[in-house]
Amino acid sequence: TLFNMKKILMYAAAAIMGATFAGCSQVELKPTPITPLYSSLAKYPGMTATQRDSFMRTDSTELLAMMQYLGKGPVDDATLMEFATSPAMKVFTPAVDSVFPKIRPIENTLGMILANAKTHGFDFPKRHYAAVVWGNYKSIVFTDSCMLLALNHYLGADYAGYAAWPAYMRLDKTPKRMAYDIVEALVANEFPYVRTPESTVLSRIVYEGAITLAKIKLVPNGTLSEALGYTTEQLEWLYNHESELWNALVGKNLLYSTSEDVAEKLVSPAPSTPLVSPYSPGRVGRYIGYCILVSYLENNSTTSLPHLLTPEFYDNPSLLVESAYGG
Repeated sequence: TLFNMKKILMYAAAAIMGATFAGCSQVELKPTPITPLYSSLAKYPGMTATQRDSFMRTDSTELLAMMQYLGKGPVDDATLMEFATSPAMKVFTPAVDSVFPKIRPIENTLGMILANAKTHGFDFPKRHYAAVVWGNYKSIVFTDSCMLLALNHYLGADYAGYAAWPAYMRLDKTPKRMAYDIVEALVANEFPYVRTPESTVLSRIVYEGAITLAKIKLVPNGTLSEALGYTTEQLEWLYNHESELWNALVGKNLLYSTSEDVAEKLVSPAPSTPLVSPYSPGRVGRYIGYCILVSYLENNSTTSLPHLLTPEFYDNPSLLVESAYGG
């Protein structure tokens, strides 16, 4: 079938990219320590004064990062007690303990992500990592010296606490998606998209495609469907309608539009992408950007992964010609 033929071609391109970015794409390394702040905070009300002082000293960097981000004031007994007995802690902590009974598997995954990052030329700064539980809408936050990972954002699409959210959002709230979100956060924090008044939709979707490629290469056993946040059925639909989507981008003069709003509608999470097709899944721009990169790397096999995330690459006016992509 057409789907199977395109899938074979995509896998072949992935193999080429594997050779392009020298070295084994999945390497082994010792776990990267993650401080389980949520676990200690859950026990905080029952701690002795000595245990509380020890906790505040031992995890001072992570506690300060979390409290400063949440605007909770100084790290002292009163502040920690208030947070430890908050509704978010009471509701989410048992669920987190159920889904993530141990922190070590997450530490193992983070260790492999950081090892793969080095293999592919990334030089992320050294930082502290902490697992938290909170009512904040963000799942991953960076401070000056720490990355905070909110585990209550990954309790599964069927978790009752997500029931009021749209289906397309719930699909991203699974344990499996956490690794992909970690990679996207690490990469985008180091290589944020740089927009200028002349930036085009093409620039933005290619950048988003590079983020997708980074997720495939850095997540252990990363897959395209998970990196894009699609089900197998959604990805099959995209394979089968890729030419139509590309023709819509070109025919509607969207590709070289400098409208930030248009770019956002093509790459932001949504149930569909009506700008190109009312039947498509959301974030079609990411998929097309990834396809452009696949085509580009078939013809430019020495390009490094970090370079794909720079304005010098995605703002290159000759990029589309050099990619030889045609939908």
